[in-house]
Order: sequence, then structure tokens, then C-alpha cells
Amino acid sequence: MSTSVWIGALAGIVGTATGGALSIWSGRWTHRAQERTARTEQLRSRAAAAAEAALTELVEIHHDFRKARTPDEDEWRHRLRLLHDRIAKVQVLLHSIPDAKLRTRVREDTFYMPLSPPDDRRTGSEKRASIIDLCNDAVVCLGAFLRDEELPERNARVEHIRDLWPEWKHEDDSYFAMWEADDGDSFD
Repeated sequence: MSTSVWIGALAGIVGTATGGALSIWSGRWTHRAQERTARTEQLRSRAAAAAEAALTELVEIHHDFRKARTPDEDEWRHRLRLLHDRIAKVQVLLHSIPDAKLRTRVREDTFYMPLSPPDDRRTGSEKRASIIDLCNDAVVCLGAFLRDEELPERNARVEHIRDLWPEWKHEDDSYFAMWEADDGDSFD
């Protein structure tokens, strides 16, 4: 056999081996890319479900505080307890949302809902309106997340509420923790 035949055979074997190796590598790379895509989609679905559940809780808070204060103290205390329970649910749901700015914004909104600073001169109606304004801000932010839009700017009413506690304005959500509701003396 001539040298050219051996070179041709060797080139064929090397070409086949190289093609097979590249085919296997390409298949593995494609499989990993599909796994990453599926994982990303799964996380996005989980985040969207959490955002929708948080929206439901916020709408319920909005509904509860749109109603005037009831003269029945037990019912009012129950409404305040529900506020705390719903805020806690929203804050737990936020753990499934990957957007740190959104988490911080909604946590801050929910954090301020049940609070009144020591020198607060707002009436009960004004405090209820503040809760509704904070709910609206959180709802708008979660809606923007679901539509893949940027977070909107805070409106003047929400900024005014935040200004009641200037020492608590932070850039991340590590400062926002919830306390148990008081005995129903707030929002009178």
C-alpha cells in the first residue's frame, strides 16, 4: 500500500473521531443550555406566582382599609391582626422574587403600613389612606415586575409617608422586620 492510502485512511479515522467527539460535545452543550433555560423559566414562573399571590394579599389589605373604622373594637382589632398576617405573607412571598429592588420597595411599603411615629398627628382616616397609598405603590411595582417593566417612581403621597421616618430610609431590605400588632390602639 502506498503512503497516500495510509495517510488517507488515517485522515478518515481522525476526521471521524473528531466529528464524533464534536457531535457528543455539541449534544452535551445543547442539553446543558436547555437545562439552564428550563431552570430559568421555572424560577420565572415561581416568581410570577409569588408576585400574583402577593398582589392578592395587598388587594385584601386595600379592601379592608378602604372601609371606615368600625365602632366594634373586636372587629377593628381583627382587621389590624389581618393586616399583620397579610403583611407577613407578602414578605414571605417576596423571597421567591429575584429582583432585589422590587423586594426592597414592597418590603418597605408593607413595613410602613401598620406603623405610626411617636409624634404622629394624622387622623385615623389619614392613617388608613396611607395604608391604601402604600398598597397601591406595592401593587404598581409588582404589576411592573409581571410586565417586565422598570419600577415606577414613588408618588408624592408615598414619599410623604416615608418622610415620617427619615432615619429608616435604606437602600436594601435588611432593615425591615415586622412586629406583632399592638392591642388595637393604633388607627383611632
